[in-house]
Amino acid sequence: MEAVASKIEGDAAPRTASILLVAPPARGGIARHVMSLMSGLDRDGYHVGVACEGEGPVADMARAREIPLFEVPISPGGGPPRAAVAAVKVARAIADMRAQIVHTHSFGAGLIGALAMPIGSASRLVATIHNYPPDAEGMRARRRRDRWALNLVCGKAARLIAVSEALRSDLLAVKPEVARKTKTIMNGIDLRAAPARGPSESRRALAIAEGAPLVGMVARLAPQKGIEDFIRAARLVADAIPSAQFVLAGDGPLREEAAALAREPGMKECLHLLGEVEGARDLIAALDVLVVASTSEGSSVVAMEAMSLGKAVVATAVGGVPEVVLDGETGIVVEPRRPEALAEGITSLLKEPERAQAMGERGRWRAEGHFDVRQMVESIEAIYADLVREQIEDGGARE
Repeated sequence: MEAVASKIEGDAAPRTASILLVAPPARGGIARHVMSLMSGLDRDGYHVGVACEGEGPVADMARAREIPLFEVPISPGGGPPRAAVAAVKVARAIADMRAQIVHTHSFGAGLIGALAMPIGSASRLVATIHNYPPDAEGMRARRRRDRWALNLVCGKAARLIAVSEALRSDLLAVKPEVARKTKTIMNGIDLRAAPARGPSESRRALAIAEGAPLVGMVARLAPQKGIEDFIRAARLVADAIPSAQFVLAGDGPLREEAAALAREPGMKECLHLLGEVEGARDLIAALDVLVVASTSEGSSVVAMEAMSLGKAVVATAVGGVPEVVLDGETGIVVEPRRPEALAEGITSLLKEPERAQAMGERGRWRAEGHFDVRQMVESIEAIYADLVREQIEDGGARE
């Protein structure tokens, strides 16, 4: 494949560049990020391919758009043998595509991409860091394997992207030597995507009365998402506002724990466990308040979605979340692992709907100014342009 059609001038993006995205089997914010990037690159004329698990939203989009899909077992906790097999498959994908840029998402995908690079050595590795290592305080990985993986990714990557300033700062506190090649690019959302159905229709589908206060959380049912804290907070809010209703949308390893909590006295009447939902934007549009109860989070795409729809947010002060939700302006930010603080924030907004509406409007303005997916894609494309330019200068561009 022709690598570059003509000399790149100024900051023009290399529209004929070949980009391989390497994605984990995630279904939340990382998946939406990769899908938005894939769509933008495809629209802008890049030769883009995706290496990921064969099932899931990222693979489904690739098939629908007829984007080259390389099925790779990128799963967390697979151990060295599984990572080695995945790295060989990614290396083959690099060779098949003659990929100039290999762009990984998540620690697992970053490790596999880094392991594949010696085989596809003419390519440049870009690693986006979306979250903190498992069970880590900041970027300080506790397990030796995670520390080794972080060191390998940072060493092999030509560029590192953090989705929040908090992530970037924490990374540089551990790896100050990567400062020059590390940049913050916040997540983006499609501000032009209108909900497929109105709030009233969504409420009817859930059998929730039109005037009932509705609070929701959309998250993978995983330990770091604060699932129990949200349900405990819901119980406290229901005591103060008996008409309040709550929805929890998502699936994951804590499914049974969430179901058990929902069966506790008083919760069955007000808490709706929805499982994985299609069209989360439709659900968010029907809420009065969206909650982010995470105990660890690189950023929060779902908070951006809620703000773009004019919804006030109650969120925890972890990672890059306070960079998205401005405390007292677009929502209320509280300390993590404190369900009573979440409940206090939710209750105050439900009792002061005009205040919640004003926060929602400010959130909409903020989303329009800072979280447009086109800004995100253009910023990433600029990094690609720099790297392809380096390849040309190094004599690494392929004919």
